[in-house]
Amino acid sequence: MLKMTRRVSIKASLAAAALMALGIGPAAHAESGAKDRLASGKVTIGIHNRAPWGFRSSTGEVAGYHPDLVKAALEPLGIKEINFVITEFGALIPGLNANRFDMIASGIAITPKRCQEVIFSEPDLAVGDGLIVKQGNPQNIHSYADFAKNSKLRLAGGRGTENTKNAIAAGVPEDQILQLHETTDLVSAVIGGRADAATLSAPSVVSFLQDKNVKGLERATPFTGLMKEDGRPAAMYTAIAFRSDDAALRDLFNERLAKLKADGTVRKIMETYGFTDAELAPDIKTADVCKG
Repeated sequence: MLKMTRRVSIKASLAAAALMALGIGPAAHAESGAKDRLASGKVTIGIHNRAPWGFRSSTGEVAGYHPDLVKAALEPLGIKEINFVITEFGALIPGLNANRFDMIASGIAITPKRCQEVIFSEPDLAVGDGLIVKQGNPQNIHSYADFAKNSKLRLAGGRGTENTKNAIAAGVPEDQILQLHETTDLVSAVIGGRADAATLSAPSVVSFLQDKNVKGLERATPFTGLMKEDGRPAAMYTAIAFRSDDAALRDLFNERLAKLKADGTVRKIMETYGFTDAELAPDIKTADVCKG
């Protein structure tokens, strides 16, 4: 059930115990001002109802990669009432800063501009491009370079999207790219044989292929997209967002996130929603992403 609460908090005794267990002393906790706002035992999360990020399922329950991640991080601390507020994506940061909720857990990427408005946890996923191909990947396509090497291959891409721009930057000739407007048009081009693959963001590929009505298509794995000069794949890094004055809560979440990465919980949640090792967050810090 979706509920709205005005503020988020954690019972002070539970929070104190959790912080002590994480090596954060009560003095630091008090100094942060977190004690006053960790009182009611509830947390309210903003989501934008988009699979696989954070969405309401057919049963009415909230599901998604980030809601599951937040539950795994907070419930062991005794946080049993985790409420979700659905809003438009563009309203998430304004809603957070207006105290409508206390975290954003819905596929929001770290960007320098957003870092001026909110603070982020450490990255939990690296979101790059993905390819949809016919079942069995008959053309054995596993990179943008495959298109550059074979002039007969055709790639469907969204007109003006970052995915298409990445393909061009990676060396795919523009005359081999069928640029269309809608995701359904891209997929129809692959099904109808007008394109050998369609490029979308990896989460969009995951979400589309989880539709039980989709037949005869699969994700091309492994896949190598655009590589940056530093050797990293071009990607956006997703994280949980907090208000700027909630550094204590953000730090607590980061401690829990590190443990969930180490014990394999993050990988299990990824698998639940169709993410692969290609989306594992690399050893990069939010502070560095914020610098661009």
